[in-house]
Amino acid sequence: MGDLPGNVWAKRCGVCCGTFVVIMSIIIFAVCMANYVHLGPNEQVLLKESTGKYVKNGPWSGQLNPFHGKTRRNAQLLDALQYAIVQDILTSVQRVEAGPQLFFPGAYDEIQSINTKIVLEKHQFVRLTDQMTGEETVSKGPGTVVPTVYQTHNGIEDAVFVNKGTSLVLVNKLTGLQELVTICNYPSGVWAPEPLQELVDIRELIHVLPHEAMVVRDVDGLMTVYSGRSSTTNADGCSVSSTSDGNGVGFFLPPYSKILRMQWSTYSNPSSTRRMDAITGMGTRQTEDDFGDFGGGGHHFIHRPSNSNNRRLSREAVHVYDEGLGQRRLDSIYVDQISTSISSAEKRNVTAIDLRTQKSFYEYEVRTRDNVRLLLSGTIFWQISDVASLMNMTSDPESDVWSRCRSILIGAVSTVTLDTFMSTFNDIVVTAFDASKSSSFWSDRGLVMISMELNDYSPVDETTATTLQSIIRQSVQRINDLQKQASDSDVEREKLEADILLERNMTVYYQQQAYNKRIEAETAGSTEGGRHAEIVGTFLESLASSVDNATERLELFKQEKRYNSTQLDTQQLTNGNASLFMSPKDMELRLQMQ
Repeated sequence: MGDLPGNVWAKRCGVCCGTFVVIMSIIIFAVCMANYVHLGPNEQVLLKESTGKYVKNGPWSGQLNPFHGKTRRNAQLLDALQYAIVQDILTSVQRVEAGPQLFFPGAYDEIQSINTKIVLEKHQFVRLTDQMTGEETVSKGPGTVVPTVYQTHNGIEDAVFVNKGTSLVLVNKLTGLQELVTICNYPSGVWAPEPLQELVDIRELIHVLPHEAMVVRDVDGLMTVYSGRSSTTNADGCSVSSTSDGNGVGFFLPPYSKILRMQWSTYSNPSSTRRMDAITGMGTRQTEDDFGDFGGGGHHFIHRPSNSNNRRLSREAVHVYDEGLGQRRLDSIYVDQISTSISSAEKRNVTAIDLRTQKSFYEYEVRTRDNVRLLLSGTIFWQISDVASLMNMTSDPESDVWSRCRSILIGAVSTVTLDTFMSTFNDIVVTAFDASKSSSFWSDRGLVMISMELNDYSPVDETTATTLQSIIRQSVQRINDLQKQASDSDVEREKLEADILLERNMTVYYQQQAYNKRIEAETAGSTEGGRHAEIVGTFLESLASSVDNATERLELFKQEKRYNSTQLDTQQLTNGNASLFMSPKDMELRLQMQ
């Protein structure tokens, strides 16, 4: 190459330099064109340089530094029901980007998730809790809700409808106080909670029939009586009385209050109990198969024991079942009254007090003045007139009635002998009972005694029973004999009365027969007399022309009749066996004395 002339060498060097320049120019152009960016409306480019990162969002066109790193990416389209959780990777701070929008992340933004907004209908709400601060918020429909990054929820809940038959018990989680929500203090009717408010229970309207009363006791021990016969007002200001139409009353159980459940003695019919024991071979028992729908707001119901031996078990709830949990839990709306009764009778739970006339059966052992033991059985009719006085004085009114009437009968029977008792037992019982009606014992307890009936009595001692049975047999025999004698006398009396009636009828018969014959004779005589009168009239008229004097014409008629009669008699004597007796008058004989 050293042998080449200088101009060739220079030429070659120029060609090489030109080629190098062209190649470099091509390379530089290619690099520049490679870093020229045209971004669409939904694109961005992330640029990285030594000092940090930055982004360019479209639409944009331009030349980028070829010595900087770059990443081309699409923006995130969020519709109206979406939101994105974005985190800054430098600060770890998260934020929410809600749609609808075309979201361009920042240089240090990272989309953690894309979620769907919470859509609430008009009767729905969602309770949101901030995990950082613990603050609670409630969002109500209709609308959409976008939770913050640290807000969580337990799902969408339905609002509760409040009406005349439903109430809500709410608790404030900040103060712990409960309140009752009804249609009276929440007229909108669709309840959704406020922050820190929680639903404790849904309570149905408790109905009290016109003949019933219920007692509610609050946390301070104060008792309120809801009676179907009186007017009252609930704690929320709602009137609970509806006695004008005879439907009783209804009330909502206030917070911190429970229905008082009492235990009353049951005095059933002893004869019925003995018959049932003889049939079943065991004592009476209660079976729990009667389910009611009292209280509970649709999520629990009350189980009631059945009415054994026709006993009134009025709303006597024992347990409440929670259908949501599917398990048995203790009743939460009742509180049991402490019973001070020492009665050994069978007990029954009473929540609704019956204000109608009640019936209790008794069987008492008493002694007469002559020391004869008797077993008396019967019925007591009584009624509750003042529930407040009843609650203040006794926990078992039926036991008090039974025990007091026992004392009354023991005292009354102890003053008379057996003979007197047997003859006037009903008067003895009624007199003793009437004398005790005005006692303050009954009025202090709000009770009204109606009547006491003695249905049966029997001696307790076997010897007395045998003697009494003998007396009874003799009395029965005497009564039977008297009845037989009375029956015979009745038969004789009936026979005599029948004979008298027959004779009276015969007298009437003969009198009527004589009357009929007399009428018949009079009728026949009238006919014959008319015929003779016509004959006389004709005879007299025929002689009127020859004999002027009517008397002489009449004498001539009489003489003719006598001749006719004499001729008839002569004819009968001629034709028969009759005898003729002549009298001077008939022969018209005259004696002439000279």
